[in-house]
Amino acid sequence: MIKQEQIIENIKLLAASEPDIDVLWLYGSRARSQAHNNSDYDLAIAFKNYIKDPVERRLNPELLALKWQKQLGITLSIIDINQASLPMAYTIVQDNVTLYCANDYRRMVEEQRIMSKWELDHLHHRKYYA
Repeated sequence: MIKQEQIIENIKLLAASEPDIDVLWLYGSRARSQAHNNSDYDLAIAFKNYIKDPVERRLNPELLALKWQKQLGITLSIIDINQASLPMAYTIVQDNVTLYCANDYRRMVEEQRIMSKWELDHLHHRKYYA
C-alpha cells in the first residue's frame, strides 16, 4: 500500500500537469489527520477558466476525479471551490492545506472571498437573527 505522503506528492504532480488548475486544496479527514485506511481524499480546485455551460461546469471536477482515481488507484472526490456551498468552502479554507498553487494572488482572493462571505452572510445573520 502506498503511504499517504507519496499519494499527496502524486496528487501535486497531477495538479501541476493540468493547465486549468490555479489552486488545489486538500480538506476533510486527510487534511485534519483524522483519516483511517479507507478514507478518501477530498480535493477542491480553483480552475483557471470559467466554463459557461452549467452541465460542463458541474461535470468538470467529476471527470477530473475519475481520471485521477484511475491514475492513482485511490478513492478521491474533487469539487470546484467556486461551485461549493458557503459552509463547504469555509471548511476547505479553514482546513488550510494548499497542495498546489500556480497563482498565489488567486489563492488569496479565493480565500478572502470565502472568509468575507462567511462573515457577512453567516456570522452576521447568526449574531442578529439567531
